[in-house]
Amino acid sequence: MYDLARGVATRLTEGGSDESPVWSQDGGKIAYGAFDGKAHYVNVVPADRSSPPQLLLKGDAIMRHLDWSLDGHLVFTDFSPGFPFIRVYSATDNKVVPFASGAEARFSPDSKWIAYENNTGVLVQPFPGPGARLEISRGDGAQPTWARDGKQIFYITPDRKLMAVSFDPQHKLVGAPRVLFQTRIVAPNFFGTQYDVAADGRFLINSVPSNYSSPLTLITGWTAHLQR
Repeated sequence: MYDLARGVATRLTEGGSDESPVWSQDGGKIAYGAFDGKAHYVNVVPADRSSPPQLLLKGDAIMRHLDWSLDGHLVFTDFSPGFPFIRVYSATDNKVVPFASGAEARFSPDSKWIAYENNTGVLVQPFPGPGARLEISRGDGAQPTWARDGKQIFYITPDRKLMAVSFDPQHKLVGAPRVLFQTRIVAPNFFGTQYDVAADGRFLINSVPSNYSSPLTLITGWTAHLQR
């Protein structure tokens, strides 16, 4: 956890493979995915480190792309064999229910909608329902993120552009996508959400260096040995 005002980093976990951290809506706790080499977990730890991490979920498949609702539901991507599937865990009864085929789900600020991506692009759907899903990206898109007022949804295109779409939840109206700016994020989709937006409109983006390029290595003078 990094304190922007003081410039101080604090270690929250001791695991060797912890990722996908997400704040609870009240800022009091952080959930994250973990892997110990045998099983996958979703753990939760108080932001003030007043107690050690506690187990929420355990499974054989990867569980990532976490997000909390106002009332304690945790949405996540289940990477079981096949296309990823979105599931929702309830802290009230400790049950997990299916939501939709897709990944990278994010609750709206009022927790009444979930934006996510699947093989058709970015969609938004009422939570817990009922109601039809609405198309946001009108084509390929990933990493949906809500504006803090719930009136815009941002997403990333395959060529790493950051897009914005207006959204009227009351009338279920979706605006036309517009380009905000070009990014240098690590990967467009299924890599986890690599940016966030503050209440004042500032973006925090995980990006590669501007001079970064994938290296091409040429190996010479080698001899192939074939085994029969």
